[in-house]
Amino acid sequence: MVQTMKVSRLISISPLAWVVIVATTLVMLQGALVRATGSGAGCGSHWPTCNGNVIPLTGSAETLMEYSHRILSLLVLVLGVLLLVKTWKWRHSRPGLFVFATIAFVFLIFEALLGGVTVLLGLTGDNTTVARGIMVASHLVNSLLLIGALTGTILYAQEKSPIWPLGIKRQGVLASVIGLGLIGMFILMFSGGIAAMGNTMFPTESLAEGLAADFTASSHPLIRLRILHPVIAVGVGIYLFLSLGLAWRIKPVSQALRLVQYLCAVYVVQLVIGAVNVTLLAPVILQLLHLTFAILAFALLSAVFIVELGFPANKAVVGLGKWAKTEKRV
Repeated sequence: MVQTMKVSRLISISPLAWVVIVATTLVMLQGALVRATGSGAGCGSHWPTCNGNVIPLTGSAETLMEYSHRILSLLVLVLGVLLLVKTWKWRHSRPGLFVFATIAFVFLIFEALLGGVTVLLGLTGDNTTVARGIMVASHLVNSLLLIGALTGTILYAQEKSPIWPLGIKRQGVLASVIGLGLIGMFILMFSGGIAAMGNTMFPTESLAEGLAADFTASSHPLIRLRILHPVIAVGVGIYLFLSLGLAWRIKPVSQALRLVQYLCAVYVVQLVIGAVNVTLLAPVILQLLHLTFAILAFALLSAVFIVELGFPANKAVVGLGKWAKTEKRV
């Protein structure tokens, strides 16, 4: 009976973690919309107030959009605090759950600080400096780290959760194979943030004009750098397809198979949306759709990393020597 009550309390954390990750995704999409519509300066250079007011009673559509983005971000921060409080009691019996919830909360704080610094430094509105592009890209990478931490929280909130610690040292080859994919995704998203800024601040009339500008020496750095994004996307995609197959050979974990299948499908769709986005000169709706699939792809890859390392192999693999060690679940 006591065990049943414990499991019930644990399972109750999972819906909250799902709410936080969905709300975080909405904040990321809303932030992209704020950038794409030039509404980042809607509250002037004031933060955390909006044009000097706690609640702006009047203002433009840009002000409303920026202020609503801040309110939603604050709501997610409150949810993050609640998640941290609820996982506190599990810090001994389910340490992985508490660790990932804590990491998520730290990145939520960084999210708020990065947003504040962006506003206070004037890296909004019509600012076309490289510094703004780097800030947007850095903000996006931090958001991905948050998504990854929340993914871990969800996994450890399940009744049958991965082992803790994950045993990265014991599984160094496997961790490196998948970990390099995560690093590749970070680089991809960083370049995507810069490309998005280039498309927003320097729109073109045609695809041919845009491609010509990409290779023109006198073009703004944000324009010249955006060509790297599709190249990196293809490279990372090839690596993921090869490395995930290798990971399965090293340690076939049945719980990871469906995640890998979903990840491959999502990544292919993401590439297609990205290609259409470039062809149609980056309409806002496609930018948001592209970002949605990018977030989903990273969450799935994070889940694959944790599940592959945290669950035992379901069968021995012949021919890989010490790489194919079966981890015992504790």
